Amino acid sequence: MKLAILPALLAAVLLFPVMADARDTSSLAARITKLRNEVEELAADIEAEKEETRAQLRSYAAQKAELEMELQREEMKLKQLREARTKRIQEVNQDEERDVLMKPVFSESIENIKKEMEAGLPFKTPQRMAELDKLKKQMDDNVIKTANAVARLWDRMEDEFRLARENGIYRQVIRIQREEILVDVARVGMVMLYFKTRDGRYGRAVKKGDSWSYELVATKDERKQIANLFDSFKKQIRTGFFVIPNALHGKAVQ
Repeated sequence: MKLAILPALLAAVLLFPVMADARDTSSLAARITKLRNEVEELAADIEAEKEETRAQLRSYAAQKAELEMELQREEMKLKQLREARTKRIQEVNQDEERDVLMKPVFSESIENIKKEMEAGLPFKTPQRMAELDKLKKQMDDNVIKTANAVARLWDRMEDEFRLARENGIYRQVIRIQREEILVDVARVGMVMLYFKTRDGRYGRAVKKGDSWSYELVATKDERKQIANLFDSFKKQIRTGFFVIPNALHGKAVQ
């Protein structure tokens, strides 16, 4: 019996290392599989990081290209602004040269027009001359350029031409018998001026030599003629046949 048991024990002893090796091999294979999976996951993570990095690099490259284009556009704008500035400086210099040449001519023109106003019909003369003085002062103080002042002066002359073409009733202060009073005036172009006081007196502006004065009419017919002129103008009758006292010579004219 002992001899029979001995082979069995010998077989068990011989099989134990084999079984242990099998278990170790299985465990090692599992560990290797696990490590392989971890390596693959790490490789996938690394590839993802690489792709993300490449994407960022592409984005940075696109931003760089856009910034370079924007820089080119800004440089172009700066160049255009510099060119515009240079052109404007040249224009300003030309304007200043033109202003220097035009100022004496403009001032002389203002004085000539004022002389014409002083010699002409005394219709709101102080106000009209004050507008010219204001315009000249604005130019002298460099509030407006001479070219603009000339344009405005022409507008004033257009107003003067319009006064010569039109008739109408206005109000202004005149001096009668050493007294300044506010009256209604009927202006016939820039040739004759008649007035009516609040107390019903009538008169006309008469030129004597180089100056004008205001005189009351003496006769009933002259008062009636001027009253009819005022009434017609108030009714917007500005054209037609009128008999009025001659404001230049003191006789009735048609």
